Amino acid sequence: MDKLATDSRNSSRIAQFLMALAAAAWIGGGSAQDLGTVFTGLWSTAAEPGWGVPATHEEPVIFLTFFIYRSDTNPYWVSTTLTRGPDVAGAAVYSGDLYETHGPGFGGPFNPASVSYRKVGQAVFASDNLITAALSYTIDGVLVAKSLSRLTLRNLDFSGPYAGSILYVTENCISPSLNGRTVVDSGPMTITQAPGSLMIVARGANSTCTVSGNYLQIGSWGNAGGNHSCSDGTSGPFTVFAMQRTVAGFTAGFSGRNQQCEINGTMSGIVVPY
Repeated sequence: MDKLATDSRNSSRIAQFLMALAAAAWIGGGSAQDLGTVFTGLWSTAAEPGWGVPATHEEPVIFLTFFIYRSDTNPYWVSTTLTRGPDVAGAAVYSGDLYETHGPGFGGPFNPASVSYRKVGQAVFASDNLITAALSYTIDGVLVAKSLSRLTLRNLDFSGPYAGSILYVTENCISPSLNGRTVVDSGPMTITQAPGSLMIVARGANSTCTVSGNYLQIGSWGNAGGNHSCSDGTSGPFTVFAMQRTVAGFTAGFSGRNQQCEINGTMSGIVVPY
């Protein structure tokens, strides 16, 4: 029981740290940042199982489908296409009209002419940290406001060999002359993953670095908080966040510190066939 409680507290602290990092990255990016497909996934309220909001994000548009319930508990769904507007207090804000759709029943021929749309209200989706979101919407005059988070279906597996690349900038260095350096490196990269843990070995032009830590899944994002050590003698705390798996490989952000500087940047890998 003590170990379970400790693991739970550690996971909670890692999650809070990762959320803070994502928020810092977002705020630092400014309102002009193109968020690509970052909000794609299933969003829900943890304490309210049974309903949710799948999102398909193609910047600057998000398509949301709501699977919710009427007052008589019967299932009900509506949908909306939201468009990004001016950011508010560091949050990306998307808004649009909400529609109820009617059409031919399943199991028979589909007649597009039978499809009809009825505007029932509006919806607003806003996020200042890319991991949680505030959703508000109206349906026939009824206002609903929810706090959403990414729903995790299962842990993604990033294990395998990659042709890797890393880019980072140095900040808050002990010696000011080291601030603002941009470092780019590439080479073979290997990821080893087990339940609750992740290890990355990146071989660059001048050194080999190993990153290892606790693994945490947040929706479609993989995250790991731990330490790094390199063959050139540098080492320190290191966090990998927002790892996204694709057919071709993966991308991720990272933040850390060695004996001299803070390092903040991105890494990516192209799948290498076994």
